[in-house]
Amino acid sequence: MRIGFPRALYYFDHFPFWAGFFHRLGIEVVTSPATHRQIMEQGLKKASDETCLPLKLLAGHIQALKDVDWIFLPRIVSVEADTYTCPKFLGIPESLLPAVPPGMPVLTVTLNWRKGKRQVLKDLEVLGAQLSQDKADIRKAFNEGLEWQQRYQDTMGAGWNFEESIREIERAAKDLTESAKVPTLVTWKERMFAKMSSTALKPTAELPIVDQNRDRLRIALVGHSYLTHESYANLNLLRKLREKANVELVQNVNQEEVETNLSGLRKKLFWSHSKQIFGAGNKFAEDQSVEGIIYLTCFGCGTDSMVQELVSRRAREQHKPYMVITLDEHSGEAGLVTRLEAFLDMVERRRVHEGYVSTYGECLDRDSNAL
Repeated sequence: MRIGFPRALYYFDHFPFWAGFFHRLGIEVVTSPATHRQIMEQGLKKASDETCLPLKLLAGHIQALKDVDWIFLPRIVSVEADTYTCPKFLGIPESLLPAVPPGMPVLTVTLNWRKGKRQVLKDLEVLGAQLSQDKADIRKAFNEGLEWQQRYQDTMGAGWNFEESIREIERAAKDLTESAKVPTLVTWKERMFAKMSSTALKPTAELPIVDQNRDRLRIALVGHSYLTHESYANLNLLRKLREKANVELVQNVNQEEVETNLSGLRKKLFWSHSKQIFGAGNKFAEDQSVEGIIYLTCFGCGTDSMVQELVSRRAREQHKPYMVITLDEHSGEAGLVTRLEAFLDMVERRRVHEGYVSTYGECLDRDSNAL
């Protein structure tokens, strides 16, 4: 059996879990190709005009899946206690049924961690019944999926390369021979941690590892993972930025640091992605070694409309250079490059002149709160 997994949206956060889950059940996971022009154009034709760019891309990736028995579209309601995912996540798969090729069956399951691990397991057992799998096998697959996800998350914050990590997981998921199941998983873990600890690790052409040269600017790129790592939709922003500066990402901030930096809000953020983005953004704003913050969002994102304003206020309080880049299907590379270069030039001048304001003949300390 071959299950198609679209390379969009929840792929960038939860693919390791599903790769391990289906791998244990002996089911091959087939991912759609990396986003290209045709995928975006097909998504624009099939998705509603009111939806955001990531959902339009998901519609395109659904159509790009070929030679599979099912297309997998999970409904992820919540990934932790007291939170929800974006409302548009909750509408999957119904909102994207027009994008599914005629005659192609859709496999779905509802995951709601607000109701606890036991309920999640029960929902997966219902999914297993559709795949002719018994409850014992589903429990084993569930535990293996959690293990793959945990090992993947443990690499965050260690100079890891996202695309390379995912490729290793995809290779492991495709190896379905009985004798290779355990060695494949162990090999993946050993290879990833060996690469991160190696001093001879060289950047890849597709997505370079962060250069830790201290003389370079240190810029934080804040935004949803399915935007920051979607190289076609964001016009290779991450690669362009890494060519000129050391880059900090939201995904590199562990959960403990996120929770620590959520203080100061009257009410807790109940969107899981927004909670992570605000906690990481607050940390970057207060970290004096981070010299500028870029917030990457997409047109029509309801959660970002609020969280972006909260992060910008924290950045202004710390006199941190801050820029918002808004993406949609009409975004052009020339305009992005111009804005990015202007922002980096401003940050560089700020570092050199330490906030000197020539008009008034006064020197403004960049770390102070005095204007």
